[in-house]
Amino acid sequence: MTREELYRSIYSHDTIYIPPHEEGSAALEVSLGCSWRRCAFCDFARDDFRLIPLDEVERRLRVLAVLQPEQTRLFLLGENPFMMEPERLLRIIAMGRHYLPRLERVAMYARVDDVLRRTDGELAALRRAGLAALHIGVESGCDSILLQMDKGITAAQTVEALNRLSGAGIDYYLTVIPGLGGRDHSRMHAIETARMLNRTRPKDIWCLKLHLYEGTPLWREARAGRFAMMEPAEILREERLMLQELTVTDCLFEDTTVLDRYTIRGMLPEQKPQLLSAIDYLLLTEAHGG
Repeated sequence: MTREELYRSIYSHDTIYIPPHEEGSAALEVSLGCSWRRCAFCDFARDDFRLIPLDEVERRLRVLAVLQPEQTRLFLLGENPFMMEPERLLRIIAMGRHYLPRLERVAMYARVDDVLRRTDGELAALRRAGLAALHIGVESGCDSILLQMDKGITAAQTVEALNRLSGAGIDYYLTVIPGLGGRDHSRMHAIETARMLNRTRPKDIWCLKLHLYEGTPLWREARAGRFAMMEPAEILREERLMLQELTVTDCLFEDTTVLDRYTIRGMLPEQKPQLLSAIDYLLLTEAHGG
C-alpha cells in the first residue's frame, strides 16, 4: 500500500480536526462523535457516538508506527475521547508508547463534565502516563447562555474542572465563542466569560466566531427570530470587551476569525495593549468601509 492508502485505512473521514497547537502530532482515532450531542450551536451533534474497539485502535497504531516511527506527540481523535474510563485511556496511551517508543506527549479533546467525572488520583495517573493537555470548548462563562445552548455545564463547574487539571499538572487550551449570546446578551457574555477565565490558568484562549450551521437548534431559533445573530464588527467589539476584562497570565490569546478574514494573536498580559490596538484599528477600518 502507498502512504496515502495507509493513512486512508486508519481514519473514518477525509477531514481530520486537530487544534492548531497539536499540528504535527500523530493523529489516532479512538472515538467518533460526541457523547453529549445536545449543544444547540454544534454541527457535530449530528454524528453518532461510538468508541473504536481496542483491537482496531492497536491496528491503527501499528500503521502510525510505520508512517511516523520517530513521532513524539500523539493526539487522540474524537469530539471528546476523554469521556472514556481512565483504564481504557491508560491502555491506549500504553499502546501508543509501545508502538511509538519516542512518544513524550498525549493530548485530546474533552468536555468539562468529562473532567469532573475523574478523581484527582485518576487525573494524576493519566498525567504520569503522558497526558499533557486537554482541548476544551468552554464557549461562555454566562450560566444563562450555557443553559440556553444546552451545554450541560455551569461556569462554576468549568472553573472547578480546570483548576483540578491545573492541580494534576495537565495543561488546557480553551475555546470560547464570541457572539454566542446574540445581540441581546453580548455584554453579559463578554464580561462573565472573562470573569470565569480569570479564575483559571489556560495556556491558550482561542476565540472562534459563532457560525450558524443549518439544521441545528440555534439555526432554527435564529430563523424564527428568537436569536439575534450579530454582525462581524459587533462580535469583534464584544471580543474587545472580553479581552479588556481578562487578567490571565502566561496565556496565548488568539482569534482566527476576526471580521471573517483576519487573525490576531498575542501573549497575555504583556501583549494585551497591542491586541486592543489591533482590534481598534480593524474596527475603525471596518467602519470606513474596509
